[in-house]
Amino acid sequence: MNEWKLLISGGMIGLFVSSVLVMIVLYRLSPLLQSRRKRSLRDQHSEPVSRFGGVALFWGFAVALLLVWLLPFEQRGLGFQLLSENRFAGLCLGGLLAWSIGFCDDIFQLRARWKLAGQIGIALLAIGFGFEIKIVQIPFLQTVNLGFWAWPLTVLWIVGVMNAVNLIDGLDGLASGLTIVALSCMAVICWWMNQLPLLLLIMILIGVTLGFWSFNRPPATIFMGDSGSLFLGYTVAVFSIWIPGTQAGTQSILPLLILTVPILDTIVAVFRRLLKGIPFYSADNDHLHHRLISKGFSPPLAMAFLVLTAMLFGGLALMAFSLSHLQGYVFLAAIILAYLLLYWLEYDVIRKPLNSLWGQGEHRKNRNLMLALCEKIDDYFAKDTDQESIIRSYHFLTEMAGVSRIELRKKDLVVWQSGPENHSHRMLMFQHEKWEVRMNLPESSWKIDSDVKGNLLERVSLAFLFRLKQLESPSV
Repeated sequence: MNEWKLLISGGMIGLFVSSVLVMIVLYRLSPLLQSRRKRSLRDQHSEPVSRFGGVALFWGFAVALLLVWLLPFEQRGLGFQLLSENRFAGLCLGGLLAWSIGFCDDIFQLRARWKLAGQIGIALLAIGFGFEIKIVQIPFLQTVNLGFWAWPLTVLWIVGVMNAVNLIDGLDGLASGLTIVALSCMAVICWWMNQLPLLLLIMILIGVTLGFWSFNRPPATIFMGDSGSLFLGYTVAVFSIWIPGTQAGTQSILPLLILTVPILDTIVAVFRRLLKGIPFYSADNDHLHHRLISKGFSPPLAMAFLVLTAMLFGGLALMAFSLSHLQGYVFLAAIILAYLLLYWLEYDVIRKPLNSLWGQGEHRKNRNLMLALCEKIDDYFAKDTDQESIIRSYHFLTEMAGVSRIELRKKDLVVWQSGPENHSHRMLMFQHEKWEVRMNLPESSWKIDSDVKGNLLERVSLAFLFRLKQLESPSV
């Protein structure tokens, strides 16, 4: 009974500490840091929202750990058993480093290559503390001893899960909700295996994440940012290695099933970007939740759908664990379900893989053209000597970027417009003195990666308005 009290108390303390820290971050820390971060064209909130929820997640976990060890239970020794574990030190140190990299990115927007290098370093550190995938049991095949490939596969897994959680953090409550589902599945497995010290850690993190989720659910008042997503991604990755390592034969499909939704989203994103000829780390608006929204789902409903989908795959993972002789069939069922989900969401990489491959050259051509035009946009517009021709040039460029509607205004009067109104599309505005341009962007039909689109639309629109100012006449 006292063991249950300790485990439940650990979760409740994590929830309470996280909630308190979220409020401190919202009202004290965020105003000091928020102004350093540029708004993204992919932001779904019209008003700025704090991106420093990772502070509450990491430090909430650290403070909750300390408080749990001070509880007056006879079983509090469960926590102290962890202190003798090298992996516990690796969890804490690696979590701190992952949070630090994310926190720096939230403020200074680090280059992708430096973030990736840091993540690889953290994964190697985790291996040094005992988090290593040495043996893999493949369904319908024999157990495979990885040998030399143990380190590369472990690094790929840890870095991959960190980025999977980071990439899917594009909708209110989604990444934190999926993390809670994954941790809950791991908690059940720990309970079945009687791994109470590890279960205590997971219960604390569930409580911390749940406390944060209460503020992050739609409509969110705070985001976890990269600091939160990288920290949660790291902890989930090492927990998924730690749990199978406590019982022979469980390093199989369980982590893949538990994390199917974020892993699936990441794999499709990487293939999609490579087929477009753009860097795999480039941002876009074509993730699973964007596809659901384009099908008419509201953001809260899209979040709930994906969390319920994660619960379904988590249930399959628990079934595979309890019925080990059926693991292969469960894995096949999960593959079929994942394929049907992607097919229903109309991903061309699934429906028309050959067409996607053949279209790679066209995507690369458009991207290079737009980058070149961005760099020489002033010279490009200088060739236009009247208002009509410069509007025509501007329309051509924005159409390449997938803009569905443009409205040019001067002193609140519409001078020119193109395309039908669509209130479901995102609206952007750029202004220079008396001139203003408004445009609509579809959420999911990106014709180019959003980092290039952001540079193009801002740079081109401001140059366009400046040129209009130069050409304006009393008759305009």
